[in-house]
Amino acid sequence: MYRRNLKHSCVKNLFKFASLKMDSIMTVESALEFDTCFHFEYSPDVISFEAQPEGFYYSFNGKELPYTPDFLVVDKVNGTRFVEVKPVTKTANPDSREKCICRQERAIELGAPAILVTERQIRLNPILNNLKLLHRYAGLQSFTDLHFIILELVKKSGVVSVRNLISATRAMEGDVLASTVTWLSLGQLKTDLSSSDLGLDSMVWC
Repeated sequence: MYRRNLKHSCVKNLFKFASLKMDSIMTVESALEFDTCFHFEYSPDVISFEAQPEGFYYSFNGKELPYTPDFLVVDKVNGTRFVEVKPVTKTANPDSREKCICRQERAIELGAPAILVTERQIRLNPILNNLKLLHRYAGLQSFTDLHFIILELVKKSGVVSVRNLISATRAMEGDVLASTVTWLSLGQLKTDLSSSDLGLDSMVWC
């Protein structure tokens, strides 16, 4: 087992993801890995996730090769697992597929199954755009009276649209939407992130 020390180079760009869930700044090696972080950050099933965790060696064609998974994830449904993130174009190579199978077999021996995900699962919109919007408002702890008024209105209403919250509070559209997204980012309110972009017609509930 070993750990890589990621550094910037002329051929590789590194990305930083600020995770409130993990209270840390994670370094990842690609824009696709960066986008993956949003899904882990806001999935209610994910308990924890770590970028570039401790790596391991696996056997391939009689050789012991080093491998560092992109993520180590612990979730309520699948337990502990390694996650490898790759563009679809890089999964078509036969040699890459064979190596992936060998890594998966070794991961199972280590007690943490490895799964492969591609941009087809990661870059799904409107979900990814909505997650990025939540992240933009995450960590903003400067609460106003409007924040708490909106939270109470939602609790009393059960399910209500942002547009109706605007009518009820008579506040500016942008202020109500921003306050609502802040509560969504903190998990105090919920909404359907998969059907449409977050906006005035979005339905929210506690």
